[in-house]
Amino acid sequence: MRSRRAGYTLLEVAVVLVILAMAGAVAVPAFATLRPASAIDAASTQLIGAVQAARARALGSGRSAELVVDAARARVWLRPRDTTFTLDLPTDCQLRGPARAVLHVAPDGATRGQLPTVACGAARVRVAIDAVTGRTTLEALP
Repeated sequence: MRSRRAGYTLLEVAVVLVILAMAGAVAVPAFATLRPASAIDAASTQLIGAVQAARARALGSGRSAELVVDAARARVWLRPRDTTFTLDLPTDCQLRGPARAVLHVAPDGATRGQLPTVACGAARVRVAIDAVTGRTTLEALP
């Protein structure tokens, strides 16, 4: 009796490679459509973090605070004067809106003002802030 060698034939390997190539051809476009969503989420999360920092300062100090957003340079700072920091936006993302937006936060956490929109490629979102509770949500824009 002859024992068969362990291993795969060239035909079996070729069939597996063809199946993997077909699966990759289907999966790659699906991942490409996910990227803008994750980029816009990353950019808007940074802006939400700045809003929450301003609200925390106002609530903690018992005094009003202002969040200033320079859309052109993607810089953010709090008034009374604090350290200015630059948002680390993904390469294809930018802030659109007025050159300088100011969000006013009262000592009780109530907010007044509007932030610039976040745009990554064709996708755009607006960070909406509930004026009373300070709760932030993302609204997709057409």
